[in-house]
Amino acid sequence: MEETPEAPGAGEGAAPEPAAAPQEPVPEPEAPTDSDAAPGPEDAQPPPDPDAGPPADAELGSPGGPEAADSGPGPTEEGAREAAEDAAREAAEDGARETAEEEPKEVSERSRPRPPGRGPADAASRRTSKFRRSTSGVQSLQETLKEKQARFKEAREGRKMKVNAAYKYIFEILSDRLGLDVVTVEELILDGPTLQAFDSFLVKGGSRTLKFIYQEGEAPGLECGRTIPGVLKGTKMMKLYVHESPDKFKGLCLFFVRARNDTAVNVKTMHEDIYFSVLEGSEGLLLGIKNILTNLFLPSVLATNNWGALNQTKQGEFEKQAFTETLNRYMAFLDGARVSIEGTVELKKIDYIDFSKFQSFEQVTAAAANPDTVHQLEEVLMIWYKQIEQVLIESEQMRKEADDSGPLTELEHWKRMSAKFNFIIEQIKGQNCKAVINVLNVARSKIIKLWRELDARITDTANESKDNVRYLYTLEKVCQPLYNYDLVSTGVFLNSYNVTFLIRLACNE
Repeated sequence: MEETPEAPGAGEGAAPEPAAAPQEPVPEPEAPTDSDAAPGPEDAQPPPDPDAGPPADAELGSPGGPEAADSGPGPTEEGAREAAEDAAREAAEDGARETAEEEPKEVSERSRPRPPGRGPADAASRRTSKFRRSTSGVQSLQETLKEKQARFKEAREGRKMKVNAAYKYIFEILSDRLGLDVVTVEELILDGPTLQAFDSFLVKGGSRTLKFIYQEGEAPGLECGRTIPGVLKGTKMMKLYVHESPDKFKGLCLFFVRARNDTAVNVKTMHEDIYFSVLEGSEGLLLGIKNILTNLFLPSVLATNNWGALNQTKQGEFEKQAFTETLNRYMAFLDGARVSIEGTVELKKIDYIDFSKFQSFEQVTAAAANPDTVHQLEEVLMIWYKQIEQVLIESEQMRKEADDSGPLTELEHWKRMSAKFNFIIEQIKGQNCKAVINVLNVARSKIIKLWRELDARITDTANESKDNVRYLYTLEKVCQPLYNYDLVSTGVFLNSYNVTFLIRLACNE
């Protein structure tokens, strides 16, 4: 076998092969994410050519060459290693920088680290921005109110533009009767939402009446289109309602009436075409109507001599007398209705007890088990008992009638009594009275027996008055001629007192 020749310098005297110097660990670059872009052309290194051989600057004696160097590591090897480490470090930094630049913007703020600037000052800034938004909302609301004010003011100006000579004539009459200047009357009327009532009254085929109510009411608000000096919304002031009625009439009703509406109102002749009057309602509507009939219409009827064909015959005279008597009877009816309303007895209102707590069975049972509550309710029931008993005593007393009172006077009396008793019965059937009776029934109070007797008496009296009214209504047509005709001239001699007495006996049986 042939021995392999040793390389020159490999003998005993040859220097030993230098050991490789320990290399410093090169930090590995961070793994690029999926979004990392490929290195650019300037960073790409061409692949080594296998046929090109070792690099031109590589020495044959270097460790990487085919032959080992005769001496230790030189400066060329150190520079190559440092250059490799620097290239690796730069590549890692470039990759991290490109990754941070290309991070998707869709990443949520919660996953990102909070910037160092976010702190209490930033929170205060956010609160300030919210305050600014709130303030802007108030400003927009104020702008809306200004727009409303402008719109209402414009609508008021539109109503004012419609005022013509016919309107002003009506304003002058109202001003004279109310004791106000014409400008004030006009302003009060323009406070209303519309002037449609004027248009309907003045045009052809329109309404025959135009009414105004002058009394105290709630001051108008923003919708009237003006600011009333010294008057706040919600306070009371004198108002002039145009063709509308407040909840309760208690002032003056001023009204205009047209006898004909087949033509439009002519400004030149409207003082002859329309009529004006006033109804005083400060003491009640019924009394106001009676007064205007008594003081205005009935005197006008009695003063009229031109009755047309009724003046030609004796039957016409009877018709005139019947019409006059009908007016008198209607006024008596209004007076009787007013007396009936004023004569009604209202059970005393108890403000210190909440009767709504005695509605259910459990509430009634609990109240009946409380001696203090039972005693309190007994006192309330005795107050009502004495009121009703007084009404019954007055109804049983003998009445004193005038000498000229007739059968219809008896009818008016029983109508008033029927209204009074029925109103009491309605209150007994009310929730408050029923609640008291239920509690005292469960508590077995001794007052309940007295109350039941009183309830039976008031019920019988109410039924009696109702039956008498029904009976007297059937006699009304028969008794009416006694009021309309002159019984002396017709040869009929009747004592009105005896007739009334006989009717009264019939009602009491």
